[in-house]
Amino acid sequence: MNQIDRRAISRRDTASPRKPQRKNGREKYEKLLDALETLISEQDSTDISLANLSQVAGVPAASVYHFFPSVDASLTALAERHYKSFGDVVLGHSDFSPADSWQDMLYHLCDLVRSYYEDNISALKVHYGPQSSWALRQLQMENNWRLADTLIKNLSREFELPPSQDWRDRFMCAININDSFCSQAYSRFGRITEEAAAEGKRAAAAYLKLYLGELLQRRQLRFAPLEASA
Repeated sequence: MNQIDRRAISRRDTASPRKPQRKNGREKYEKLLDALETLISEQDSTDISLANLSQVAGVPAASVYHFFPSVDASLTALAERHYKSFGDVVLGHSDFSPADSWQDMLYHLCDLVRSYYEDNISALKVHYGPQSSWALRQLQMENNWRLADTLIKNLSREFELPPSQDWRDRFMCAININDSFCSQAYSRFGRITEEAAAEGKRAAAAYLKLYLGELLQRRQLRFAPLEASA
């Protein structure tokens, strides 16, 4: 292993939290995440230090450094918590109401995502903030893959998708396109503006339209309706 590889592994190690195994460790871990949630809601992530986190949480510094080798690691741990909550709230709407078009389904999912971040300021800051460790980027991509899969599931239930082996990648690109508009708005204004949300949806739809077309044939019912009783 060369020196560059060792440095890369070292950066990965410091960007990943160490998960607690025992009950008292899990309690401290959650307490630290609660404190980090408070801190990041009140200030930028770039202003947070592990010493500050230790003080706010009332947890010894040795424990903080044991779980979080760096601030990036603590933010990764908080992101894991948020993406789990994100999945429960947003992806819990996995069975969307019937829509008139595939565009409506895409817009509905984008609106659910935006609504979640508007209601969770710390999640907004962790997802769109300036921190960019490899571990955090990986979590963001995993979350976007889940969104893409949710969209495919719902569209496939309502509409006939043209045969293709590439739908997952294409829907992932659409999710990333929408996400990039939200990210740009956060960088400029500290929030997802109405204009950015609308532009993100339009851009994602324009990309998918290249492959889906304007209209998709609605899936036919696979059973005959029950006849009225005599």
